[in-house]
Amino acid sequence: MSERLTHVEEKIAHLEKFVSELDGVVREMHDMLGAVKRDVGTLRSQLEHQSQEDDGGDDLEAQKPPHY
Repeated sequence: MSERLTHVEEKIAHLEKFVSELDGVVREMHDMLGAVKRDVGTLRSQLEHQSQEDDGGDDLEAQKPPHY
Protein backbone atom coordinates (compact mmCIF):
# COMPACT_ATOMS: atom_id res chain seq x y z
CA MET A 1 0.00 0.00 0.00
CA SER A 2 2.84 2.40 0.86
CA GLU A 3 4.55 1.75 -2.47
CA ARG A 4 1.32 2.41 -4.34
CA LEU A 5 0.79 5.69 -2.47
CA THR A 6 4.35 6.77 -3.28
CA HIS A 7 3.74 6.00 -6.95
CA VAL A 8 0.55 8.11 -6.96
CA GLU A 9 2.37 10.98 -5.22
CA GLU A 10 5.13 10.83 -7.86
CA LYS A 11 2.58 10.96 -10.66
CA ILE A 12 0.87 13.94 -9.02
CA ALA A 13 4.21 15.73 -8.69
CA HIS A 14 4.97 15.14 -12.38
CA LEU A 15 1.51 16.36 -13.38
CA GLU A 16 1.89 19.50 -11.26
CA LYS A 17 5.21 20.23 -12.96
CA PHE A 18 3.68 19.62 -16.38
CA VAL A 19 0.74 21.93 -15.65
CA SER A 20 3.13 24.62 -14.45
CA GLU A 21 5.21 24.37 -17.63
CA LEU A 22 2.09 24.34 -19.77
CA ASP A 23 0.83 27.45 -18.01
CA GLY A 24 4.09 29.21 -18.92
CA VAL A 25 3.71 28.23 -22.56
CA VAL A 26 0.09 29.41 -22.66
CA ARG A 27 1.06 32.75 -21.11
CA GLU A 28 3.85 33.16 -23.67
CA MET A 29 1.46 32.36 -26.52
CA HIS A 30 -1.02 34.87 -25.12
CA ASP A 31 1.64 37.58 -25.12
CA MET A 32 2.72 36.69 -28.65
CA LEU A 33 -0.88 36.75 -29.87
CA GLY A 34 -1.32 40.20 -28.36
CA ALA A 35 1.77 41.44 -30.19
CA VAL A 36 0.55 39.95 -33.47
CA LYS A 37 -2.87 41.58 -33.01
CA ARG A 38 -1.20 44.95 -32.41
CA ASP A 39 0.99 44.52 -35.49
CA VAL A 40 -1.98 43.56 -37.67
CA GLY A 41 -3.92 46.54 -36.38
CA THR A 42 -1.01 48.84 -37.19
CA LEU A 43 -0.65 47.39 -40.68
CA ARG A 44 -4.38 47.62 -41.27
CA SER A 45 -4.48 51.28 -40.27
CA GLN A 46 -1.44 52.03 -42.45
CA LEU A 47 -3.11 50.32 -45.39
CA GLU A 48 -6.34 52.23 -44.84
CA HIS A 49 -4.43 55.48 -44.56
CA GLN A 50 -2.49 54.71 -47.73
CA SER A 51 -5.64 53.78 -49.65
CA GLN A 52 -7.30 57.03 -48.54
CA GLU A 53 -4.34 58.99 -49.91
CA ASP A 54 -4.63 57.27 -53.29
CA ASP A 55 -6.85 58.98 -55.80
CA GLY A 56 -8.82 55.78 -56.30
CA GLY A 57 -8.05 55.63 -60.04
CA ASP A 58 -5.47 52.89 -59.73
CA ASP A 59 -6.83 49.38 -59.37
CA LEU A 60 -4.04 47.14 -58.06
CA GLU A 61 -5.51 44.05 -59.69
CA ALA A 62 -5.56 45.76 -63.12
CA GLN A 63 -1.93 46.89 -62.90
CA LYS A 64 0.72 44.77 -64.55
CA PRO A 65 3.88 43.95 -62.62
CA PRO A 66 6.95 45.97 -63.68
CA HIS A 67 8.56 43.03 -65.51
CA TYR A 68 5.82 42.94 -68.21
